[in-house]
Amino acid sequence: MLLSAARVDASFLVAIDRRYGLAVGAAAVTAACRQWPLPGPGVMVHVIPPCRGQGIGSQLCSALMAAARRHGMGAIYAAHRTLEDGDETLGWRRLGFEPCETVQEHELPLDQFVPRLEPIIESCRRLGRIPAEARIVPLYAADREAVLQLHLEHLGGDRDSLSQKLAGRGPGAFHPRYSRVLYVGEQLAGCLLAHRESAEAAVVDANIVAPEFRNGWANLWLKLEATQGALALGITRFHFTSFDHYEDTRRFTAKLGGVVTKTKVLMHRRLQ
Repeated sequence: MLLSAARVDASFLVAIDRRYGLAVGAAAVTAACRQWPLPGPGVMVHVIPPCRGQGIGSQLCSALMAAARRHGMGAIYAAHRTLEDGDETLGWRRLGFEPCETVQEHELPLDQFVPRLEPIIESCRRLGRIPAEARIVPLYAADREAVLQLHLEHLGGDRDSLSQKLAGRGPGAFHPRYSRVLYVGEQLAGCLLAHRESAEAAVVDANIVAPEFRNGWANLWLKLEATQGALALGITRFHFTSFDHYEDTRRFTAKLGGVVTKTKVLMHRRLQ
């Protein structure tokens, strides 16, 4: 086998069968790099089925790792998340990759939201945990540019695409009425952005709370307000995604009868 394009600055590699001069595998590197848990690019590796099990994928992977080391990287990552128990994940494991991030997709019925959350929020008010200057407004009444910046800072994303969605334009546009934005005084402290998936379901695209307000009343209040707005429009369930650091969201979902519909992992390999 011969690897071509294996330069220090290469963005792709091709495995060639010397006997026939045919490409039997390829690998590529993404232009963007992750910074956590270690800095490194995303990679893609593919070997044609008849040639698998011969070490071609391992050689491609070794060449990618060598190039990443020369650039001072600490790891390489699968270019996209894969199903936890799927064939792609198994393939990455065979190449020495391990999960570094777990993402779960949930479905949650809304019938228990208001009766469970309203007493909690009222209790927080009585105990003075919610600042008097805190308020939640629908997305249409919020500063969309500030919401955009909050999203970019905490979740990333494409600025132009997010701007369109915040303005209510294009596929998956955020609903202006049951998407909610939290202010504490003049500070933008959080938001819950969602779009309608069907007559009875909405997808929660982003649930962001500023670090100083996390793990408490802010997240619960946003959920309560968004739920009340959705119920008024006939929405009966939310679909949403959670990441490993969303521990309170996952606990809350389980308590309210939500189910995990899909689990994906991001595979990575540390560079020794």
